[in-house]
Amino acid sequence: MSSTSMPSDTPPILVLDADAADIVAELEVRRPGHYRAVSSPEQLETCESTVCLGSPGHVVAASTKLTSLRWVQSTWAGTAPLLSLLHERPELQVTGVKGIFGALMAEYVFGWIAALQRRLFDYRDQQRQGLWRQLPERPSGGRHMVILGVGSIGQHLAEVATAFGLTVTGVSRTGASVAGIERVFAVSALPDAVAGADYLVSVLPDTPDTCGLIDAEVLAALAPAAVLINVGRGTAVMDADVIRALKAGSLSAAVLDVFREEPLPPGHPFWTTPNLYVTPHVAAITPASALAELFLDNLARFEAGQPLAHRVDAQRGY
Repeated sequence: MSSTSMPSDTPPILVLDADAADIVAELEVRRPGHYRAVSSPEQLETCESTVCLGSPGHVVAASTKLTSLRWVQSTWAGTAPLLSLLHERPELQVTGVKGIFGALMAEYVFGWIAALQRRLFDYRDQQRQGLWRQLPERPSGGRHMVILGVGSIGQHLAEVATAFGLTVTGVSRTGASVAGIERVFAVSALPDAVAGADYLVSVLPDTPDTCGLIDAEVLAALAPAAVLINVGRGTAVMDADVIRALKAGSLSAAVLDVFREEPLPPGHPFWTTPNLYVTPHVAAITPASALAELFLDNLARFEAGQPLAHRVDAQRGY
């Protein structure tokens, strides 16, 4: 536990995350305080903390030991595991992480697009063979990207896509207009929204309404040789439909960073499906420094009795 100028009987702010020590170190630099770093739920006894900065799975696993909680600040963008806790404890406030992932997601998404469209993997293979041969490429400029989910991350992706010369369509729950995106469809019109798209990028949260949205009908509506990239949640994708589209050649590639079950189990067909690229949920790892700044801003609001930023709505699921 860190040193603090607060009264010794004040419950500490609990940091419950695999990287708790690193997060507390960043918090101490910005605001020395009464923090308790715990890296796993099993290490925690009954705790009187009213505020917890933690990963959703850890918080849920330890929830019976956290009877005094008033506010949970997630260390992840996804907060779905905490929804059951919100329903059980309607007085609890849960806040998510927003506004710090845009650049990281864009780096991941457009890094993959560049690698695939400019044939960088093929050139690497040729290098191993000692071959000097130019290959036909598919530059991205002038192509069409559809972004599922146009919150802060989706808007950042749209801005970068425009700089790459792509036209961008967004899809959201309501279809309300969004600055910087030419057209936004409601999710109920998804097949129309994706018609003829060269790139389909999902940053959707995990909610009952988003489960299974990317199915055979949606994939069939894309342009021939389209690319699917999922950096949202694995539940949005129908696994078998993606595999069939890749094997049929209607998708030229799928880049998946999130999955219905994580870690992805050995023997899952994704591991061996041609032109399917698996990464282990690394598209945007939460930087401890940015997380500390976001949390302390919200902590100031909490202490002043002001509304918290990025509060999760239990009914919407995000």
